[in-house]
Amino acid sequence: MSRRLILVVLALVIAAPLAAAGPPAVPPAGFADALVTNVTSPTALAFTPDGRLLIATQTGQLRVFENGALLPDPALDLRAPNLACVNHERGLLGLAVDPDFAANHFIYLYYTFYKHPSNDPALNCPDVQPTNPINPVNRVARLTLPTATASIWRASSC
Repeated sequence: MSRRLILVVLALVIAAPLAAAGPPAVPPAGFADALVTNVTSPTALAFTPDGRLLIATQTGQLRVFENGALLPDPALDLRAPNLACVNHERGLLGLAVDPDFAANHFIYLYYTFYKHPSNDPALNCPDVQPTNPINPVNRVARLTLPTATASIWRASSC
């Protein structure tokens, strides 16, 4: 009898949260839930005042969604110049648009940076080596995103 009681209590403990969850959430009136584009491993989103949606990816790319479409080429790829470490929980992790973007076109990126790039990728992003002097670091960079093109002016990094 006690085994049956334990099973009933266990079933109630498991079922109670499921019943309390209720129906899936729906957007409030005036809003719609729709997929606008498919980007692998997005980590951050930001809108520019001119209506572009900037999408940061963990893999080190900054993508631009403009006029209803994802532009075919990334505005910036931190993997190409060997700048970003993108393994584990590293990569391009944050993105912000400057409050005065309309005048200065500044954006800010937060990413994991190779301090000492090597031709051997295994040396660029050491795993679980807290005292290794070549460990990557986190960096905030200010870049310029012009309006005439989606490409970042890389020379603008500071």
